[in-house]
Amino acid sequence: AKMVTKYWLASLMAVVVIALSTCHGFSKISAPLRRGHPRFTTTRLAVRVVDIDNASNLDNAIESAGSGVVIIDYSTTWCGPCKVIAPVFDKLSDKYPNVTFLKVIGDSSPDAAKIFSRERIRSVPAFHFYVGGEKVDSVVSANGPLVEQTLQKHLEETST
Repeated sequence: AKMVTKYWLASLMAVVVIALSTCHGFSKISAPLRRGHPRFTTTRLAVRVVDIDNASNLDNAIESAGSGVVIIDYSTTWCGPCKVIAPVFDKLSDKYPNVTFLKVIGDSSPDAAKIFSRERIRSVPAFHFYVGGEKVDSVVSANGPLVEQTLQKHLEETST
């Protein structure tokens, strides 16, 4: 019964695709998806997020930032909200070039998992903010505007 259902569903999908591709209105719908169309644009980000794979690299990166602001994105490969916030974090790294952006993926290696334990990461995505080598704030959420607002707050504090 499962095989019949799979073949029936595949056949139905093929018919829908053929019907849509021969329909006059489909070309209007798919036009923005074609290269060269004015609405098909790509942006280039100079993503400056540094992947951290062990505690030593994390400590060195925080120390090398001196009195500057450091933001660390703690995430995992299986976390849906982490995948949603990742491009936002990349855009922030482009928007704030004077900030150090680091990323630790907890399930990428045993050393990265040790960082999660050391930093007491219990929920992802989590963002930790450091100023002058000291942890000053954290956000545990995939809320991009909140992450940026927290970042701006610490940038303003360091500029005064």
